[in-house]
Amino acid sequence: MRQRIPVSLARPGMIVAAEVRDEMGRTLCGPGTELNSELLEKFTKLGVKFVTVEGHPVDFPWERPLEKDLLLLEARFAKVANDPQLLMLKEIIRNYWLETRQDNE
Repeated sequence: MRQRIPVSLARPGMIVAAEVRDEMGRTLCGPGTELNSELLEKFTKLGVKFVTVEGHPVDFPWERPLEKDLLLLEARFAKVANDPQLLMLKEIIRNYWLETRQDNE
């Protein structure tokens, strides 16, 4: 699992999961690099806005775990359990989430 976060929320000790590049496209560090305060200052000075790190260290208010979204999906469609078209729509949404979010959770 990995997460793309603003550099301002990155902390020393976090592990980089993808190359970090500056505004000119130069590679500043590669995956597996442990962040430290010097690197974070350098990123800020060179205009880096985001960094992808290992794990899921930051809980953004708009992010919910897949399991919670699946439960909410069931609740939203509970009142239309007799409508085959809406149930098909629910399954399409569910399958899409399972396919696209499984690797990131």
